[in-house]
Amino acid sequence: MAAILSPTAAGLFRRVVLQSPPMFMANPSDWAATKGSLMLHSLGVPKDDVGEMRDVDVQSFLEAQTFMTTWPNFLEGLAPIGPSVDGTVLPTTLMEHFLHKALPKGYENLEIMIGFTRDEFNFFFPFLPNFQDMDDSMFVRTYFSHIFGHKNARRAYEIYRDQIVPPSSPPSEVARYMASDVMCRVSTLLTAENLARHGHKVWLYEWDYESNDVENIIKAAHMVDAIYSWDNLEYWVDNPFLGPGDDVERDQIAKQMSRAIVSFARSGDPDHPGIPHWPAYCQPGKETERDGMVFDQEVRVERNIYDHGLALWKTQLKEYVRNQLCPIKAKEETASLSSTTDDAAKDVSEPEGSSGKKRKIDAV
Repeated sequence: MAAILSPTAAGLFRRVVLQSPPMFMANPSDWAATKGSLMLHSLGVPKDDVGEMRDVDVQSFLEAQTFMTTWPNFLEGLAPIGPSVDGTVLPTTLMEHFLHKALPKGYENLEIMIGFTRDEFNFFFPFLPNFQDMDDSMFVRTYFSHIFGHKNARRAYEIYRDQIVPPSSPPSEVARYMASDVMCRVSTLLTAENLARHGHKVWLYEWDYESNDVENIIKAAHMVDAIYSWDNLEYWVDNPFLGPGDDVERDQIAKQMSRAIVSFARSGDPDHPGIPHWPAYCQPGKETERDGMVFDQEVRVERNIYDHGLALWKTQLKEYVRNQLCPIKAKEETASLSSTTDDAAKDVSEPEGSSGKKRKIDAV
């Protein structure tokens, strides 16, 4: 995603496949410096002698990054080494641009295939061994406060608990939904809308197929779709992302996914004989018909994926956001959150079973 916003890369490619594009993708310069200092601290390297990093072994780097995933604002600590806004190569923060603006000059004809996995946050359970035992006050004081500010954290938590997650879900499930939304799901859906609004051909997918790992934790987690995208599952034997499962079924969905990517790369259209017709997302004149492909045991087209949760982000939750790296609101209030926002606002207060019903995501 960073390459798309760099003026120096304009015209170098015509199509892109964005898989689970995260909300926190590029860092403002001040936050990049802060994370750099934290990384040096974790490695035991003094700021005035960064040359010592040449002598640090790979395992220490990996452990330092793992350490950074355990703090409350892990959403920004997952990739301490990554692109930073410098005003030249990367002149703007990614999400502010993708959610509200047109792409830079030179990208007018860019075609996009974009998607996310149903259980994005499950990828990180191994790094957070006590996550499922935490109570709601702990999540409110950490994850929710980090995104929505301490004044609105409890209210945001209650919106997720009462209106988004399945009834009687534990606090860890409420936090998992929110973390998955902030990491990838909501940003992907809003990015797809914004790109389509600015005239780009966009194809959206959601990955629901579970990895069937032994502990039954990973499920349709972050990166599972990427494993199947290359149709080379023989190289993933005994990997915890897969574990035991139906090899024939897996081979089929790997081919369905990989051939869609190949078809898109060749022609700009992901359709191929092995899947149902894949309509473009949010076609002109049909803004209320946001179609996406769901990859599961049975591949299917679904309209308005995660519409209830997205509607809440467009109406209530976006007003609570206090994190500078999560620019859900445009600087100037326009219709940038789609022409269907008013209708969506009506749906969020309707009970389950109405047009705004909850869409269940399997609990872990």
